[in-house]
Amino acid sequence: MISLIGDVGLVDGAPQVHAHGAVGSPDGQVRGGHMLEAIVWPTLELFFTAYRTPLTKTHDAETSLSLFDLTEKRDGLNP
Repeated sequence: MISLIGDVGLVDGAPQVHAHGAVGSPDGQVRGGHMLEAIVWPTLELFFTAYRTPLTKTHDAETSLSLFDLTEKRDGLNP
């Protein structure tokens, strides 16, 4: 595992992980994309940033994706 970055947001009230990862092979090649499942050996350290207010994703009709609703006021992050 070279890199792993993403978020955990609430979709319809349930946590949903959205992660991107990059992995390297012994010959030096790197592959990356959406991380759907992984087995890591011997260890993997993850660091999370927690927010007081849950990050909520809502369906966006224009893109047909679940996107963070940034219009809601969240602990002084948005005016």
